[in-house]
Amino acid sequence: MFKKSKKSKESVQGFTLVELIIIVAILGVLLVILAPAYTKYIERSRESTDLANAKSAYNELMMNVAEKEEEPEPISFKLKQKHPGWQSPLPITVGSASFDGTNTDNWVGTPGRNGTCVVSYEKNKGVIFTWSGGTEDAAARPTYKGDLLETVTFLKGVFSKRNEGTMQNNEAFYSKQTFTINGKSYTTRVYYADSAAFKDALKGYEPKPVSYKDSPFFPLEAWHNDNQTQGFAYYTYGEGGTINMFTYVNEEKVYQSTDEGKHWRDITPREK
Repeated sequence: MFKKSKKSKESVQGFTLVELIIIVAILGVLLVILAPAYTKYIERSRESTDLANAKSAYNELMMNVAEKEEEPEPISFKLKQKHPGWQSPLPITVGSASFDGTNTDNWVGTPGRNGTCVVSYEKNKGVIFTWSGGTEDAAARPTYKGDLLETVTFLKGVFSKRNEGTMQNNEAFYSKQTFTINGKSYTTRVYYADSAAFKDALKGYEPKPVSYKDSPFFPLEAWHNDNQTQGFAYYTYGEGGTINMFTYVNEEKVYQSTDEGKHWRDITPREK
């Protein structure tokens, strides 16, 4: 006679606690790596919408001009973008106007959160795009030439280490970094803004003139520099290790560059 074989019960196992911890850690690392890129992607998408609206306003204005209106009514619209300045690569061209980092007769001002774009026409100038950023005046904000000097070379040199070691803790800064704005030299501490230790401090942060000790980084940094008298700066990386945005703050002004220090915009908030 044949003996009936007992069917073995299959055991169903879930994740162990150690495995869950490893998975959570991996997800955390991925979030740190992908979040800045995703944020930049979203902001550039907002800018694309603003530029498309500017193009539509330009086309409408030119049609009005073609219909013999010497000075048609300006067209304005609210901006979608949230960050001051441009995250999109320069130059930016809309219709007959182009922006390479320096304001011109046809491209005026700096876009920003809650800002507007006014598209107008003057017979002697053509179409004019005037950008503003919420609390800023719609008038032109000064733009200066400058140079990040050896600082840009140094920051590009540490790009490959951006997701590890001190670049992800409260030592993600570099002291005695020198650069020039409008012919004046500044030496200050520069913070990596996408560091895990610092990026939360910049959520909702609107740069305004303050001292080094009043910066959002000061309470978090590993150690202080009592000789820091020229404010502070912070930056983010773009594609391939380029410097996407470099912001410098001192007790009088706020400057920002999106082309690796070649041009600097004065984004100091206007007094209300």
